[in-house]
Amino acid sequence: MTDNNILQVTGVTHGFGPKRVLNNVNFGIKAGQITAIVGPSGTGKSTLLRAILGTHPPQEGTICVDGKEMNGPSEKIGIVYQHYSLYNFLTIEENVIFGLKLNQTSILDRIFKYLSWRKLRNQHRTKAAKMLEVVGLPNTMNLYPSELSGGMRQRVAIAQALVMKPSILLLDEPFGG
Repeated sequence: MTDNNILQVTGVTHGFGPKRVLNNVNFGIKAGQITAIVGPSGTGKSTLLRAILGTHPPQEGTICVDGKEMNGPSEKIGIVYQHYSLYNFLTIEENVIFGLKLNQTSILDRIFKYLSWRKLRNQHRTKAAKMLEVVGLPNTMNLYPSELSGGMRQRVAIAQALVMKPSILLLDEPFGG
């Protein structure tokens, strides 16, 4: 691995039954670098992203982030899925802070430590407001996903990923909409 690669993929191979979709994939990405993986449907692009994310480890090979081998999901990697992971029953603000809420508290914290949860929730709301401003949607906090256009929902999904402050952001079909 090159010392200045934030992401190093080495010998990654994966298949589904007899069909191999990834075969000995190797590459490195430096911090700040933008990289695109292009290919026809069914060639393993999403499989590779899920392997990097840690939700679908490769059958062979290694994936290292900041020099450490990944063996599962990590806060260092964020993703905006092809089908945005927005909940229609949550407001835009609630969607953006959903990951923070799950990552930083448990249901028991929210019930039995309500005062500290309320303080943390206010911090989350501030972060959501700033992130929605960054993606150009400052006045959407109290709207629901169904009230937004497809492009606006995509920007909410990006804000949802960025609010977690990942070192790497993966975009699955970013221009599909």
